[in-house]
Parts: sequence; C-alpha cells; structure tokens
Amino acid sequence: MSKDYSNKNVSILNVGNVLVDIEITISDDDLSNLPIKKGGAIEINIIQLDKYLNIYQDQITNKYLGGSIFTTAATSSVFEIDNSFLGSVGKDSNSKYLIDTMNSYPIKTYLNVDLQQTGCCLIFLTPDKERTMAACPGASSQLTLANFENLESIDFIFTDLYSLNSDINKETISYLLSTNKNLILSLSDISVMIKHIDFIKKYSDQTSIIAGNESEMKFLQQHMSSSFIDSSLETNKVYLTTMGAKGSEVIHDGKLYKSHSIQTEIASLNGAGDTFLGAFIGNYFQSRDIQQSADIANYFSHCSIQRYEACLDFTSLLETKNAAKAAFSI
Repeated sequence: MSKDYSNKNVSILNVGNVLVDIEITISDDDLSNLPIKKGGAIEINIIQLDKYLNIYQDQITNKYLGGSIFTTAATSSVFEIDNSFLGSVGKDSNSKYLIDTMNSYPIKTYLNVDLQQTGCCLIFLTPDKERTMAACPGASSQLTLANFENLESIDFIFTDLYSLNSDINKETISYLLSTNKNLILSLSDISVMIKHIDFIKKYSDQTSIIAGNESEMKFLQQHMSSSFIDSSLETNKVYLTTMGAKGSEVIHDGKLYKSHSIQTEIASLNGAGDTFLGAFIGNYFQSRDIQQSADIANYFSHCSIQRYEACLDFTSLLETKNAAKAAFSI
C-alpha cells in the first residue's frame, strides 16, 4: 500500500516479537492434556512446535500475523501516529508471509533476518473462544537494531514483557530505553511478570502508559508502594486495565474512568486486548481524552472478537475507526 507518514502527532518505535499465529481448535479435554493452564501461555522449542503441529494438523483452522507489539501498532496506525517497528524474522516462507502482511500497514519496518526460523505461536482455541498459547520465539529472540538509526525522532518506545525472551532482546530494549525515551509497556502472563519484575521497576519512572488484564494489573498493584490512583497523581501515568466482558478501567491524574464493553457474538478472543490497546494509544495521543479513548478502544475490541484474525486488516481498521469516531464524538 502507499505509505503515508505525514502529519503525524506522535512518533512510536514499537519493539518486539512478530510471529506467525497458527490457530488450532481444541476441546477442553484435549487442552487439559497439554502443559498449559487454560488462558495462559508457555514458551516451547522447535521440537515441541513440530510435535504439536503434527498432532493437531487436522485441527488447524487459520494462520495470520501475530505478536502483540505489531498487532497493537497496526491498530494505532489508523490514527495520527508515526509508527515504526523493530523486530526479527527468519529467512523462510513464513517471514515472506509476515513481511507481505506487515507492508499492508503504514508502518516503517526495520527487520533483522536471522538464521533461526521465523517465530510461531500456536493459538489453542476452545469452544468458549478462550485462547491458550504456546509460543516458539525462533528468530524473534534475536532482536537487534537492524538498520534502525533515527532514534532522535522517537517520542515513545512501546514493548511488552514477552519480548524480553532472550538476553539479546533485553540488551537491545534496554539500550533503547537508556536514551530516556518514554515507555509504553504492555504486561504479560503473571509468570512472565514474575520473571521480569525488576525490568518493570527499573523503568517505572519512564513509563507513561502501562496496560494489562485484571490479574496482571492486580499483581502489579501488589508490588507497588502506592495505589494506582495516588501514583497517577504523582507521576501522570496512565494505568489501563482490560476486563473482558466487563469492559475496561483507566486511571489517570487521580481519576478512574470506566468504559463498558459492547456485547457481541465471539469468533475469537485472540488479539482483542492488543486491538484495544492500539486504539486507546492512537486516539489518546490524538485527542488526550481518556474517556473517549477507552470507549473507542472498546468498540475496536467489539469488532475484533467477531473476526478470527488477531490483527484486523488496514481497511477494516479504518472502517472501525470511522464508525467509532462517529459513535463517540464529543
């Protein structure tokens, strides 16, 4: 597509995993035989990946671009955001598929090409549409600066804890944050939070927006010396909590903003949180209106869960933005 990077308000460097998501329909009984808690996530190696792909080959229902960071960036790209993405892929057919898909969004991509195979995430989808994930990082764990040089023009670094899945990834992300750029941080499964709690604390002062689901944000609160309300007053942070069918809560400047979800038939919950965060980031930096941004983000999630793809195509995102803006205009 034609890239339009003009007239953008905020510049974000999105850093992290980009994966091929492979969706597998599975019964609750079969899922109980896997070493993954329902709704959770584990990391697997290439041998385990090949094993599961062989066992469930007849239950594969979809393949699409995955990775929370790019999915979030793709959504925010329909707002006035100058988005760049820094990641790593392999030199294989999956990387070609990912690159072709990534190029359909107005995002400048900087990719390291590694000898390992492109990362892959198995999305086990149970009848209730809950997702359980097994990720094989592959080349995504070899994050480098690639050919990215223009750090001075960046306002925010956006990443998540899943992307800290190797020493080289930690070093690259830590280097970027050593320049004192503002951080947007998406939390991950609690097991991953436990592993990287020192990272969360180290860059707390640089964090402008921190987002997670109810359990993740509750865990974060337990490791803080003050409440989200008090912290938001002292630091001007935005604390964003997604709550599934209950909607979302955002705390900023000592105030709590609630937004209700929109009930709809669910095809898949995969990517709903990332779509929510991308829409919130995009609209918030454009309008600085917390309530409107949360409402619009919930509308995006409403549209996302009606689709099987984790990342809506650019045309659908534009249509969703126009509909959401019309519904929640001030």
